[in-house]
Amino acid sequence: MNKNKLYWQIAVCMVISTVAVCGGNIKNETFAKYFDQAKAQVMYQMNLEDVKAAGKELSTALADAPAKVVSAVADVNSSSKYGEPMDEKSDSEIKQVHAVAGGMVLSSGRDAKLGLYVKIKHEDAISVYGNLSDISVFESERVQRGEIIGSFDTNSGKEFYYDLQENM
Repeated sequence: MNKNKLYWQIAVCMVISTVAVCGGNIKNETFAKYFDQAKAQVMYQMNLEDVKAAGKELSTALADAPAKVVSAVADVNSSSKYGEPMDEKSDSEIKQVHAVAGGMVLSSGRDAKLGLYVKIKHEDAISVYGNLSDISVFESERVQRGEIIGSFDTNSGKEFYYDLQENM
């Protein structure tokens, strides 16, 4: 550990200790108010009802944790290098399909397994979109992130196909 950092920590601890010990003697109204609040928190003794209430708050917070984690992951993913291929929240039957990042269309057309598809080469990845109902781009065409590359019919009976192969 860095000696200077250790000295600073010791000095800060000494100041805090001095303030705590001598705090009752300081005649400043604002300081006295905060000192009394801190003293009350330190001296407070919990009863059974307090423990139950704290447990209830904790269980509620833990119950909400999965949603908060999913939200945090969604926030991280939305700010990532690659966007979303389709707006899942849209209630339209025909959904626009977007390029998840800028790049060049490697191929597009019909495939036995993917149906109508688009394959895009990005800086360090390849994205593939399949089972489309319409294609808006052609081979060797440059596309930007978010640009419409086709559409998907949710009533087609097929599942939208999307694959992102990174580090290519």
